[in-house]
Amino acid sequence: MERKLDWKPRFDEESKNYPVRGILKKRVPRKNVLWVAGPILDQKAEGACVGFGWTAEALATPFVVNLKTIPYKVPRTPQPFARYVYSSAKTIDEYPGEDYEGTSVLAGAKVMQSLSTLASYSWAFSVDDVIDALIQKGPVVLGMNWYDGMYEAPNGVLSVSGDHVGGHCILAIGYTVASDKFGGKPSVTLQNSWGKKWGIQGIAEISVDDLARLINEQGEACVPSKTAYVKKLTILDKIKSLFVR
Repeated sequence: MERKLDWKPRFDEESKNYPVRGILKKRVPRKNVLWVAGPILDQKAEGACVGFGWTAEALATPFVVNLKTIPYKVPRTPQPFARYVYSSAKTIDEYPGEDYEGTSVLAGAKVMQSLSTLASYSWAFSVDDVIDALIQKGPVVLGMNWYDGMYEAPNGVLSVSGDHVGGHCILAIGYTVASDKFGGKPSVTLQNSWGKKWGIQGIAEISVDDLARLINEQGEACVPSKTAYVKKLTILDKIKSLFVR
């Protein structure tokens, strides 16, 4: 199946006024963390990765959005909701018209905020920001360049190689201090929206060095703060939501 790579980079200078460093504690010791992913979605050949990336974030721990309680007329199941977020983002993003594929992570954040599922959002401007946000806050929505060696992630390993083929939105859900997949070097765990055949059940690890490169290539890294329209987690849910490996 031909995958459409539809994330479009467009840095907003105002984003510099909302750094995630402003809401994080001083840098804490690095530790393994893996947030519990929601359902693995599949955008198929549709160019809608921003909508799917934000929907994946909404359905991941530590705070799981209950789509049925959103007080607006929106689809109530994940796949249609993701397409709704994408199409809505195209109407408010930074690009003229709507006759194109793709949109920005920023536009997706604005849609989620308009639906009252986000109280606010901040920006990570480096791979260290992303890692500290993963440890202290939760998943991070990424928009980044994509290379043809990244269409597959064999054995759950995503490597940056080959020619540049477009841009993609994907969700960072975890950090590993010393990954066996990278010879003991650190990695970040990603949840994709290409179904369960990509990586290992839709999830793969990328080396911190490779992720740093992609963030530096005009990447977007958005850290959301959820609102009240979330499933209330029990104490057991909260314990299960954070796996230390």
